[in-house]
Amino acid sequence: MSSDHETDSSIENIKSWEVESSSSIEEFDDYSKALDLFNIKSDLGEETILYEIQKSKIDGSIIKKIPILNIKQSKKRKEELEKKGPTQSPNLQQQKQATSQNKSKPQDIKYRIVILVIIIVAFLILLYVLSQLVTSSDTLNAHFSLGQLKNNSDFSLIA
Repeated sequence: MSSDHETDSSIENIKSWEVESSSSIEEFDDYSKALDLFNIKSDLGEETILYEIQKSKIDGSIIKKIPILNIKQSKKRKEELEKKGPTQSPNLQQQKQATSQNKSKPQDIKYRIVILVIIIVAFLILLYVLSQLVTSSDTLNAHFSLGQLKNNSDFSLIA
């Protein structure tokens, strides 16, 4: 029921925008016109504030007066836009370079596949060599130890 009340009250409200400066206060029904006047007055160096005003349809009284923009915020936004402006042109250049790199993408994939195959083959060869060393060392150790036993037994038999 409260949501119905809120929608009913919002239907009864009229939105307008007010530009308040040290020299005058002007009210607009269109936000773009109010913003244009705000920009003009702030460029002239006047202390200017842009408000959103909600008025009651019934009696025209002001329900809410919300400050939207002041000179300090406006300067910050302009500086941010100026900072973003030059960085957008290098972004366009980077996008062009990316598209040119995407044209050579199939070649890159071929090279990557070849390198991957070489790495896998080298790994398998390494495993084979290591396994041969391990098995041959066990065999050699076994033969060597048997040989020593024979030699030792020969010595014991001779002695």
